[in-house]
Amino acid sequence: MLNDDFSMLDVTIAPLLWRLEHYDIQLPKQAVNLLKYAERLFSRTAFIDALTPNEKAMRK
Repeated sequence: MLNDDFSMLDVTIAPLLWRLEHYDIQLPKQAVNLLKYAERLFSRTAFIDALTPNEKAMRK
């Protein structure tokens, strides 16, 4: 979360952030940096490869 290395914190929080949209959870405007962080996580090849088909279908 605080640097470019992929940590256990990233591994733990990424699935939660991935599901926000699916469950129609809207974060406030103050969370813009968290959402940018989430998009960086979601763009990682390892993250994409780890998604199941059901998880991939959770987001548009």
